[in-house]
Amino acid sequence: MRDLVNPEVKKSSAIILIVVFVFSLMINCALYFSFDGIKDSYISGRAAVIGKITETHPELADELVKASFESQKEEVIERGNQILTQYGYNENLKFIFLPSIYDAFKESCFSLTILALIFGIAIVGLNYCQYEIIYSRIRILTKASKEILEGNYDMNIYEEKEGDFAKLSFGFNNMRTIIQSQMIDLKKEKEFLVNLLSDISHQLKTPLAALIVYNDILSKPDITEENKNKFLLNSKKQLNRMEWLIKSMLKLAKVDARAIEFCIKENNLNQTVEDVFETLKLMAQRNEVQLWFDEASLSGEICAEYDEQWLEEALINIIKNCIEHSGGGNVTVSLEETPINTKIIIKDNGEGIEEKDLPNIFKRFYKGGKSDSVGIGLSLSKSIIEAQQGYIEVGSKVNEGTEFKVILVKSIK
Repeated sequence: MRDLVNPEVKKSSAIILIVVFVFSLMINCALYFSFDGIKDSYISGRAAVIGKITETHPELADELVKASFESQKEEVIERGNQILTQYGYNENLKFIFLPSIYDAFKESCFSLTILALIFGIAIVGLNYCQYEIIYSRIRILTKASKEILEGNYDMNIYEEKEGDFAKLSFGFNNMRTIIQSQMIDLKKEKEFLVNLLSDISHQLKTPLAALIVYNDILSKPDITEENKNKFLLNSKKQLNRMEWLIKSMLKLAKVDARAIEFCIKENNLNQTVEDVFETLKLMAQRNEVQLWFDEASLSGEICAEYDEQWLEEALINIIKNCIEHSGGGNVTVSLEETPINTKIIIKDNGEGIEEKDLPNIFKRFYKGGKSDSVGIGLSLSKSIIEAQQGYIEVGSKVNEGTEFKVILVKSIK
């Protein structure tokens, strides 16, 4: 019964019922006219007999008419059959030897044959039309699938009626959307891999070239002990730089490729900031920078949902950037909580960032102004924060300082 939902089945069933009804009506009409002809033949035969006998015995006319058209007793019928048998007319006689009946038979056969042909042609024609509609839809789906295989995802199949074709069209459009999305993601992944390899190659080229030069110098036999130690120290610096660069780029690649499963849960944000300060304490001392945790933020414990390890990584990179550009200054961190989000505000009073560089500081390997950094830390921080459904803002004025805002959006419960 579920097939009756399809409009094609309803339509074809209704058409077949109509055709059968019309065919039955035509057969009844044909039989009616055939039997009307047999009736005429029957009356004509009786009239011939009555006319022949009344030529010589007119007084028997009344009895002959009654005998011909009224029901007779069995013994009368039997006596008549005996007389007819004597002349070869019995039940074994084929009707083709009775001209009037044979003519009526031929007319009936001809009429029924014509009706059967008309009925057959109508059924075949309707069947063809119905399947033409079905297969035309299938051809549309076939064409659309071919277009998708060739990379054209603009093919939409619309079915305004209910039924299996509508469900198939809906499923096809969903499949097209999913495939298109997957192909776009695959293309982005390929572009990402190409860019990553290009970035790694570009960033490692300089320290690798320096290491090759240092190695050539160190391999000379006449090098002094002082120069040897100097170039060994420079080689160590380049190797440390390469190690940090490779680790940072691999972290960034994992975050951007969504290959990391973040462990997001409720954590103490005050404790996280203090852990970050502890990690950067020595670096701040070397740069003569004071790290301050805003007293208002220390007065109450603020919790938020985030991955503690990765948020620390993001904050370290941001605060490290502030320390590098705030020699002899201060870096202050404060926390703010609202009903919809939690903010981590990081301020410094350093050299600031020029307005033309602000839109680009989160771009990978961007170096603005007088910066000699690789330009990967802030990009990594931005990717980590956005991967945890947060976002980052920055504002700055030259020679006044820079302010970063890390906003963690609260989940709706």
